[in-house]
Amino acid sequence: MGRVQHIHSEDLTLLESVLRLQSEFRRSLEPLQVTPFQAGVILFLCRHEDARVKDLATAFCLRIPTVTEVVNILERKRWVSRRPSEKDGRAVCLRLSRQGQALARKIEAQIRNVRSDLTTMKEA
Repeated sequence: MGRVQHIHSEDLTLLESVLRLQSEFRRSLEPLQVTPFQAGVILFLCRHEDARVKDLATAFCLRIPTVTEVVNILERKRWVSRRPSEKDGRAVCLRLSRQGQALARKIEAQIRNVRSDLTTMKEA
């Protein structure tokens, strides 16, 4: 049997901060009706025009079917569209719609707010 390792207080504090940040970020995205993972996909596509599902899966260390499911949701919400690659006719590229681009800006603003709140909490 393996030994139980004790968590040092500084590690616990870091873990608590990460969990608090995750919770705050999730809560800040609720009015936008987007999950943190969907937000991550949108921001990735904002920075990597013409990315493929495979590129997203690699970047997020996830399986292609998992990413495909999220892309399908984003496509139904009309935030993302698919189109054939100009370089490889067999590949399908993803691109943010105008609504997706506007959402990306709102997500970035929420990230700035959460980061600011976290800095304030840290200083207190």
